[in-house]
Amino acid sequence: MAQVKRKLMHRRQIESYGFLREDGLWEIEASMRDLKAYHVNRDFDNSLVPEGSPFHDMRITLALDDTFLVKEVSVSMDAFPFPNCGGVAPSFEELKGTRIGPGWNSLVRKTFGGKLGCTHVLELFPVVATTAFQTMWQPLGEKYPTQVPKALKNLVNSCHGWSDDSPMVRKLVDEQVLRLPHEESQ
Repeated sequence: MAQVKRKLMHRRQIESYGFLREDGLWEIEASMRDLKAYHVNRDFDNSLVPEGSPFHDMRITLALDDTFLVKEVSVSMDAFPFPNCGGVAPSFEELKGTRIGPGWNSLVRKTFGGKLGCTHVLELFPVVATTAFQTMWQPLGEKYPTQVPKALKNLVNSCHGWSDDSPMVRKLVDEQVLRLPHEESQ
């Protein structure tokens, strides 16, 4: 990319964390902060958001069991542009009882799309889901070793690194940890 002088105008910070709680549940947290490099006057009331102060500041915390079942949901919105934005936060508790897995992100978008949700909070749910898998993968594999082949099979062809002809998948097949569908009939 060409080196052109530039001026910072906006910074988005997204962070996520995964914890194992003493009660055995997994707590997954993701936050987003939008910071402007200039003062912003809010259109609705002309209030000032000073340079470097959060324009958006939102956090999702989910508690999950070992099967990725959502047991607790908390959405907090500490900074937002319009006076009614924060009112949507309690609505996300509807996700209790859902399970992170295939189709979960679509369910979240469908349930909370448009005026029923918040664009910025919705952007955090895929972050929470991938953080949950990254947090829980190895400990659960050690706790439930017989489930590992099934979990690995679900990863095949989910991305380029897990393609059925990738070095990692071939290694797992060669080590007889994984059998691919087209090889099971042989």
